[in-house]
Amino acid sequence: MLLVAAPAHAAAPNYILVTGSGIKRPILMANWGENGALLSALVYAPKAKGDAVKELAKRPRFDLAMFWGWGGRPSQANQHGWFYPAHGSKPPLIVATVNGYDFPRLVPAKALKIFARHHVPLRA
Repeated sequence: MLLVAAPAHAAAPNYILVTGSGIKRPILMANWGENGALLSALVYAPKAKGDAVKELAKRPRFDLAMFWGWGGRPSQANQHGWFYPAHGSKPPLIVATVNGYDFPRLVPAKALKIFARHHVPLRA
């Protein structure tokens, strides 16, 4: 019998709803495989620190409402994260909250391509 480990992208939200100032209408990312690829790209992304994370509260950002089930409004999402598009000399960042802790990461090119396909603004 051959057992094969599930790929890292096997755990993914059914959909991600992107909202925030600068987005006219909510952006629905509803491709489960693509959502898995997005999250998988972040696993080994470098941690953001130093100048990259200074004054995050003043930067434009978009809410990433992640739904691991079906239905609901952004406030009912199972998990939230924030996408900070590139701004001035600051690189794009994602901050995901896992078990109550925030993890800021530099956004890898693969994740930026996925956001771009959905017309998520990459620079603010």
